[in-house]
Amino acid sequence: MRYIRQALAMMREEKLFSTIHIAGTAMALAFTMVMAVVYYIKLAPIYPEANRPRTVYFNGINVVTDERRGEASMPFGPTALEEWFLSSPNIEYCAPTLLACGNGKLRENCREFVFVGDGYTGIGEYFEAIINKTNADFFKIYEYDFVEGRPFTKQEVEGCEKVCVVSDIFAERIFGKDKDPIGQIVALERGEGLRVVGVVRSGSQLTPDSFADVFLPYTLWTVGRSDFSLYVGEFSIVATVKDAEQLRALKKELDEVAARLSFDYVPITGGYRFFPEGTKTHVELTQGLETHSIHALRAATRKDEFDLESISDWQLIRHFAALLFILLFVPALNLCGIVAGRMERRTAEMAVRKTFGARRSTLLWQVVMENLVLTLIGGTIGLAAAWLGIYAFRTEILGMFFDSSTLNMTPIVEGEMLFAPLLFVGAFVAILLINLLSALLPAWLSLRKPIVESMMEKR
Repeated sequence: MRYIRQALAMMREEKLFSTIHIAGTAMALAFTMVMAVVYYIKLAPIYPEANRPRTVYFNGINVVTDERRGEASMPFGPTALEEWFLSSPNIEYCAPTLLACGNGKLRENCREFVFVGDGYTGIGEYFEAIINKTNADFFKIYEYDFVEGRPFTKQEVEGCEKVCVVSDIFAERIFGKDKDPIGQIVALERGEGLRVVGVVRSGSQLTPDSFADVFLPYTLWTVGRSDFSLYVGEFSIVATVKDAEQLRALKKELDEVAARLSFDYVPITGGYRFFPEGTKTHVELTQGLETHSIHALRAATRKDEFDLESISDWQLIRHFAALLFILLFVPALNLCGIVAGRMERRTAEMAVRKTFGARRSTLLWQVVMENLVLTLIGGTIGLAAAWLGIYAFRTEILGMFFDSSTLNMTPIVEGEMLFAPLLFVGAFVAILLINLLSALLPAWLSLRKPIVESMMEKR
């Protein structure tokens, strides 16, 4: 308490220094917290993507020339999913998805108009919706809360039944608040009438790999199709694995499948040949294999030409830690100069106290605690400014870091995205770093001066 009283007295006496210190700390922490929240949303296990640490993504089939001078990439079709992935013993849950491939929601097949009304008279209304064609495992990979009803089942998917799951926000928009959506019919623009069997609590557009308005069985895509091959289609694949060992076994298994396909890829592509006959090629199924952290980083940078597969999670942690340090170091350096100037003015005071027996460690601790009080005040203001700014200007701020096509409406910002325990710990560590970087060094250098020299300096 003594140090707090001293700090408050010092704030009244040195208003300019205190204001600059608090404002500098607040701005530094506000910018840092914005970046921390952005990457927390991208990487942390939040609703409904609670299994992110165990989630992996497969972008598609790649046919590559042996000299790597040419490459053709194709999304997976239902046959590839069923033969290569669903039967694998090295996968926990596996689902096709439209949401994680290519540029995500920018793809046309993720968006469709749905008709709600009387199909016989044609009286009704069209609503644009983000759709996803998937299977029952999707709701095990992404742990949605069901407000009403249930997910569609494996039997319904295999039987090509015309059922769907919708989000609660979408259900309220198309059916209204008072009407029970279970059993209602949603007609896709292309003609399928889907019976609603479940309503989930909507996710956020900031979690684009899981966010959709309507979920329907992927097998409806194959009904009536007469393609030569269904190995190629429109899906990427999302799966969960139990641990890193199972992931390595899965990669080995898929590499063996690709080695068999490399002898002749043409039947896989429906008879289409990408390269002149006689060109030596091979098939790759794991070139686009990504853990969630790599997947999020690739989507954020949109740098597909970089080989991000070789980056480990530990390297990513170091990358973000370095980014955090840079964000804090520059303002801490400026505050360090301010504190150093203040310490020069207090050298005589410190010399007198050392003459009466005060230890250097005691004086150093006093300076650090005085600056910590100022830093805590500035940090609190900075945290409040960051959270209020992110919420009030979420479309503008978050639009700089997320796929803008998912933010065609005001994005949903859940409380766990802003007030997570990890962010509180990170904010506290950031405050301590700013305080130590700005106060410790100039105070230590000033207190090293001999008492006589300090007493004779001009105040």
